[in-house]
Amino acid sequence: MANNKKVFISYSWAVQERVVELAERLIANGIDVVLDVYDLKEGQDKYAFMEQSVNDDTIDRVLIICDKTYAEKANNREGGVGDETVIISQEVYGQVKQEKFIPIIFEVDENNKAYCPHYIKSRIYIDLSTEDDRYETEYEKLLRNIYEKPLFKKPALGSQPEWLENDTVDLSALRDTVKQIRGYTGGNTAKADFLLRKGIEQFVEAAKSFEASDLDSLLPAIDSTKPLRDVFVSFCEALIYSSLEISSTICTLIESLYNDLHDASQKRSYCDADFELYDYIIWEMLITCTAILLHYEKFKALHDIVCHTYFLRDSYYNNSVKPYSYFKFRKYFRTIEGHCKQNSQFKNKITLSGQILVEREKKPILTKDTLSNADIVLYQLGGVLDIRDEESDYWFPTTYVYHEHVQSLWQKLKSKQYCEKIMPLFGVKTIDELKAVVEKQPFDRKMSYSESFYSAPVILTAIKLDEIGTLN
Repeated sequence: MANNKKVFISYSWAVQERVVELAERLIANGIDVVLDVYDLKEGQDKYAFMEQSVNDDTIDRVLIICDKTYAEKANNREGGVGDETVIISQEVYGQVKQEKFIPIIFEVDENNKAYCPHYIKSRIYIDLSTEDDRYETEYEKLLRNIYEKPLFKKPALGSQPEWLENDTVDLSALRDTVKQIRGYTGGNTAKADFLLRKGIEQFVEAAKSFEASDLDSLLPAIDSTKPLRDVFVSFCEALIYSSLEISSTICTLIESLYNDLHDASQKRSYCDADFELYDYIIWEMLITCTAILLHYEKFKALHDIVCHTYFLRDSYYNNSVKPYSYFKFRKYFRTIEGHCKQNSQFKNKITLSGQILVEREKKPILTKDTLSNADIVLYQLGGVLDIRDEESDYWFPTTYVYHEHVQSLWQKLKSKQYCEKIMPLFGVKTIDELKAVVEKQPFDRKMSYSESFYSAPVILTAIKLDEIGTLN
């Protein structure tokens, strides 16, 4: 085959038997081996054979088998080993591609120090001096080296992080806190509580720094918040990675954001449009968090976030609060859908706010499909969990028109094992209870855009009730 590799083995006859075993194994692994016992015949010039083998351009690697005898003869330039040493050392010192020459340790001294000739002592070697599991690990390293298939392959060069260019607000302190949260290893609950409170405070202060001075600046302002959204992604993953409390932290963050951002006490006048940027930030965060928790199957945490009672400002001018469900965070973005859409390239889109959200992907977790799916799940959970709110009876899934597939999340409910795994999302403990909950939300044709041919799906759009829990 054209891609066969070829090696030459230089060794002392003291370990000839082991060298032949190594050669046979290399040959069995598809590597052509040039070895004196195979290729040097009676009447041939031994020195010429060595020189030709070392300098042969078709030889991919020269394996220098290092035992006590080889090291001593190489250092003293004695015998055939001495001749090979002269030839090899000239190549080692003169070659640019020095990776051609690989020391293979066959023997160590009483101090467990490898026997290795002086001229290659500084080189990284393969250690085949033992016959335990380490031998197999080192042999694999040799094979990977010869075939140029490293265990650790340098990844393709990525692109400059967006936030280096797009950070209109300094998020470095917040990023540092998120890193500390991810690095939390347990034990010190006071430290964990401090980091979480600090992170929430920094999120709120960072969000306050984003502004839309007028209607035309709203879309650029939303665009500038993507680095904050990306830090929020890291924050959610840090909570999961460090096994810290997810639901109460996210609920506190969202509640704090809403109450601090919807404060008009310092304004002479205001309108709802003044707060649309902040409404968008919170709406996107909740959908983003949902997508992340679904991805990592943190179903209990998502259930608790959806069922949580949020105490939110009842007025832009004072601190009085009222209880609300998460429905409060789904707003109709009048400025975006009215003013901004008509003056944009997306005037023919059903929803500009939805278009913006699904385009703000952060792969592999946040894609158009997972974001729109999360939005739909928030609508579906509101229906099956009997969530109620003074202002609204549902969460309208703005981005449902961007979801192009049947929700596999619900298709997998055919499996009993998956039903057991996902039961915490619905707050149930049996398949019968799960069926009873899922059945609560009927298909509603009114849950649609007038411009769309289809409506937002319910769970039973993806699976029939009698199919749930029928497979192992």
